[in-house]
Amino acid sequence: MVELGRSDDVRKRNRSRILAVLRRNGSMSRKGICSMTGLSASTVSAITSELIDEAVIVVPGKEGSASPGRGRPQVRLALNPRAALVASAVVQLDRVSATISDYTGHRIAEIDQPFRARRASPEEFESTLIDAIRRALAELPPGVGKLGRIRLGVQGVTDVQGTSMLWSPITPHRNLGFKAGLEQEFNVHVKLSNDCSMIARALHWREPERFNRNYAAVLLSHGIGMGLVLNGELVSGIRSSGTEFGHISHIPDGALCRCGRRGCIEAYAGDYAIFRRAQASDETDRPRNDIGIAEMNAVYEAAIAGDPDALKAYREAGYALGTGLADMYALVDSFPVAFVGNGTEAFEFIEAPLREAIGATKLDVVAEAIEIHCFPDEKPLIVEGCTVTALQELDEMFARSTEQTTRVVSDAL
Repeated sequence: MVELGRSDDVRKRNRSRILAVLRRNGSMSRKGICSMTGLSASTVSAITSELIDEAVIVVPGKEGSASPGRGRPQVRLALNPRAALVASAVVQLDRVSATISDYTGHRIAEIDQPFRARRASPEEFESTLIDAIRRALAELPPGVGKLGRIRLGVQGVTDVQGTSMLWSPITPHRNLGFKAGLEQEFNVHVKLSNDCSMIARALHWREPERFNRNYAAVLLSHGIGMGLVLNGELVSGIRSSGTEFGHISHIPDGALCRCGRRGCIEAYAGDYAIFRRAQASDETDRPRNDIGIAEMNAVYEAAIAGDPDALKAYREAGYALGTGLADMYALVDSFPVAFVGNGTEAFEFIEAPLREAIGATKLDVVAEAIEIHCFPDEKPLIVEGCTVTALQELDEMFARSTEQTTRVVSDAL
């Protein structure tokens, strides 16, 4: 029995390696798969034949056939787009979206609709999510496969199990357990993730050489968030998604944050904080939740024109961000940073004070050498991170058990 268990483990790992190679590289020959995985030709031939029989992979152009039969191997193999579908839903301050992708990662339907999160009840949150996913599924052409996973990207803190949104700045409600309701509605596995964690996953998927084993994705938007990867693993808290970079204390008893505390990094670097300072308002004025792009563009234009309040607002934002990064570097050493979101449009005014704050700590870190990248739109990255994560979960499920896989795929077909 012990030997059997070991044999099954090896088989699972080999199936997983082959699916990972096809996911990353697209269609490949068996010879190419051997080269990329280091597996023998006989092992690759046996496993790919299994996966073809299970309709997890196909010979491109013959997706309608469960198996090409024995005999001479086909030249190229690919993931079967009909093996399963995934839904990626994103909840933001003023919008909810749902994107359906096939098993290759190709997007085949998307719904984006307005949503006033601050005014919504817990029941309205859940019903809006369900409605968005339903509408996206209704747009699918026939015969594309069956839904196999739903991944939610939410702005706020989730529990480590991915069942609930524990706290979010976009709603006064806490402990919103979306997983149970959505699983009951759609009869598939559902998991919630912090939006910045999904951004970090998307960056690695897009540019694995640049965003590899150690890096952070920092959201510069209405709020400030972070997705942190150390030693190749996404960092979370003990009980929650953690890494609430925006709520690290910057100046004790300082500016009022929308979380209710004072002195957080976000209270100086969030959109509402920059706007508040640019208007020369008191730092303890209640944070606004309705700062629009036009208002932030006006602050940016004022800074370009040399307005001292606008320039000071960006300088304080940069210094708060840099001080927070320096504190993290003191704990784990320095790492590259990707700044993401509409706040990056004004990064020309933020970068210098940010690097200055890092350099002021006298750590063994050369502030000018910190690698920084900017991405102005967070939404595509959140969706991509949710999609890739859900697809890789399906890969692992398909790798585990022929019996389980066949049952799932037969339902899909």
